[in-house]
Amino acid sequence: MNKLRFNSSWIAHKNLWVISLFMLLGLFMPYELGAKDSFEKDEFSKTKYINTIDAYISKSRALLYEDAEQAIVYAQKALKLSKQIGDKKREADAYNLLGMGHYFEDDFKGLLAYYKKALGAYRSLGDTKSISQLSTNYFKLKQSEKAIGSYQKSIALYKEQGDDKNLLNTLQLMAGVYKDIGDYTKSSEYYQLAINLTEKSKQIEREVALSQLYGQKAEVLFLKTDYEEALQLFKKAKNHFKKLGDYRSISIIYSNIGNSFFYRGELDSALAAYSTAYKMQMNYDDLWAAAISLMHLGFIYDQLGMPPQAIKKHEHSISLAQELGLNLLLKDNYLSLSRIYEKQKDFEQAYNYRLLYADISETMLVDDNASKLVDVLALQELENQRKKNEILRAKNSNYQLQLEKKSLARWRMSLFYILLITFILGFIIIYRYYLKRNENKLLEERISEALELQKEQQQIIMHQSSLTSLGELAAGIAHEINQPIQNISLSAEGINYELEESDFDKAYLKQSVNEIFEDIHRARDIIDHIRLFSSGQKDEVFEEFSISDCVRSAMTMIGRQYQNHQIQLKLDLADDIPHVHGNPHKFEQVIYNLLSNAKDAVEERCLKEDGVNKSIIIRTYQKDKQLVLEVSDNGVGIDANRFTDIFLPFVTSKQLGKGTGLGLSISYTIIKEMGGSIQVKSEVGKGTSMFVILEPETKESSKK
Repeated sequence: MNKLRFNSSWIAHKNLWVISLFMLLGLFMPYELGAKDSFEKDEFSKTKYINTIDAYISKSRALLYEDAEQAIVYAQKALKLSKQIGDKKREADAYNLLGMGHYFEDDFKGLLAYYKKALGAYRSLGDTKSISQLSTNYFKLKQSEKAIGSYQKSIALYKEQGDDKNLLNTLQLMAGVYKDIGDYTKSSEYYQLAINLTEKSKQIEREVALSQLYGQKAEVLFLKTDYEEALQLFKKAKNHFKKLGDYRSISIIYSNIGNSFFYRGELDSALAAYSTAYKMQMNYDDLWAAAISLMHLGFIYDQLGMPPQAIKKHEHSISLAQELGLNLLLKDNYLSLSRIYEKQKDFEQAYNYRLLYADISETMLVDDNASKLVDVLALQELENQRKKNEILRAKNSNYQLQLEKKSLARWRMSLFYILLITFILGFIIIYRYYLKRNENKLLEERISEALELQKEQQQIIMHQSSLTSLGELAAGIAHEINQPIQNISLSAEGINYELEESDFDKAYLKQSVNEIFEDIHRARDIIDHIRLFSSGQKDEVFEEFSISDCVRSAMTMIGRQYQNHQIQLKLDLADDIPHVHGNPHKFEQVIYNLLSNAKDAVEERCLKEDGVNKSIIIRTYQKDKQLVLEVSDNGVGIDANRFTDIFLPFVTSKQLGKGTGLGLSISYTIIKEMGGSIQVKSEVGKGTSMFVILEPETKESSKK
């Protein structure tokens, strides 16, 4: 559905040697009728013969996959009747069927012979669309033959099992195969089966599936030239996408609607549809689709006889295509602009765009395109010379003869120089192509090395950030360890005094010893947590954990430190939420980074304002099937213009010496590895809220 089509006559290339010998067209009509042995030349008899030929073609096509030999017989009958009435189009279609039949009979000699005849017939008709389909379908023929058999078995199996989801997927694949080989009738039938299944099944998410299926079937009907029904289905797909809020897909639908209107000859409606598509694509930064819509608008303006508007749209499309590196789109725009300028008699601009087209073409076959422009210039020169000769002929026939001889010699010399220049240009372009190819290869290697180096540097930065976090926690950790040590010291001193008494209290001694052991266990837990936090930064750690438990673990490390700074830490943690999968130690580092930023923000506000109660609130909860960690503070806040910049490395809003600018960058990377995201909501002078959003643990994530 995302493929955008445009009139092939606008951008059709004459490089027909590229057409592979392994492709075939399927254009067929239904039902068999009886044929007459003799041909009557009146209109009524000719109509009967046409119906008979179409029936033979339809029958031949239906038997290709089951009985290729019989399919050849029907194709030969269609060919014979087509020759009798002089119908070149049906004659070409019959040649196509004969080639396909010989393919399934493994007669590649016959395949080649009939392929050439079909190609020649389509060329004589100037039917570029059929030539394009011929070249496309041969390539996929053999693979499609195997795929159809496999998908038919799968369809039968899924129907028996009642597996609607897999059945829907297989029906779509089967429809796609028939679409690839040009059998649009079969393709449309399978898409309709998929639509019927979706409307009835309770296993399938209907809105998503129907929006896709309507668009896919509409594309097939468009290829089948049933533009009216295609328009209706495109509109249905648009309504479903609108319910889903998928406006990017809606913009593509508008482009397809524009295609349908164009082929119906409704250029004004096509123009309106493409304009709507372009506006939507620009609103959602879909520059790739916007560039194509601009090119289509240029085509339509050209057809409407409005060359200035057409040139403007093509130039805008070229600027977007250059920005995105869309070489194929550039090539089509260059060719169209060349033709527009050629119609305007601006041969210099036409020639310039023709050279740009030749330079970017992958095939490098510029001789045909360059010669067309040269022929136009040469014919114009000859026309001017002919008029001069007519005047001279009236004055003196002998002088005219001499003049014609000189003109002929001059023309031959001009032709020689033109051919020489064309050859030199072709050589230069080919040479530049090889140079660019080598440069691109070297560039790819350098980019690969740079990416590898960047990955190593990011790992170093993450490790340093972990060490920095440990350093910032050192004061709080020291206090946490110092408290149990002081308790142990006091208990030991009490035991010593008690032992000096002659009648010491055993119960008191036992209680003191137990308190000493409790404080030892507390200190050991703190040290173990530090060791796990430091060593657990490895990428291979991937386990199930609770985000609320991670917050509590972090509080045991730094809670006392924040109390010493007179910062109120408020916890609102949910214990009934699902677990997540990831590295709990890296997630704890994210908590430290967010709390550190919040602490700096509230302290910075206290320096600017008096009477501010420093407060940080930590919440965990589930919203819309997603888990959320929220860290809110009443600090200085962040300007809305910096919401994106703060996640870049080495970007900080803190005072000099207060931060490295790596905390949020590292946190963003960690959360992204866990399949989540970080969002920010802030108001300058009132505070900031950071939201870490994660997907809950599922069976699939457990397997991963």
